[in-house]
Order: sequence, then structure tokens, then C-alpha cells
Amino acid sequence: MASKDISYQELKSELDVILGKLQSGDLDIDEAVKAYERGMELFKELEKYLKEAENKITKIKESYY
Repeated sequence: MASKDISYQELKSELDVILGKLQSGDLDIDEAVKAYERGMELFKELEKYLKEAENKITKIKESYY
């Protein structure tokens, strides 16, 4: 998939932690910006993971028709 070393669940878990930190309002502005940036990176990786899974499923379906 998109990230060979990290599973979808690990990426999602990290994103969930970042979202929690951002929502708590406890981060200073610099930490919040860094967390937001990392969150966007994770979001892109998760999107890639899902797109690759979708493509794989499509290929599997096509092979049966």
C-alpha cells in the first residue's frame, strides 16, 4: 500500500492523537502548526492507502467478470 512500513491503522491512530491535541487547545501556536502539518501528511498517506485499496479491489472484481 502507500506506506510499506506503517499500517493504515497506525497512520490513523497517529492522526487521531494529533486531532485530539489540536482540539484540546493546549498547544502553543508553533506546536499547533507543526501538528497540523503532520496531520495533513498523514491524511495524504491515508488517502493513498485507500486509493490503492480501491484500485486493488477494482482489479480483483474485473478479473471475475
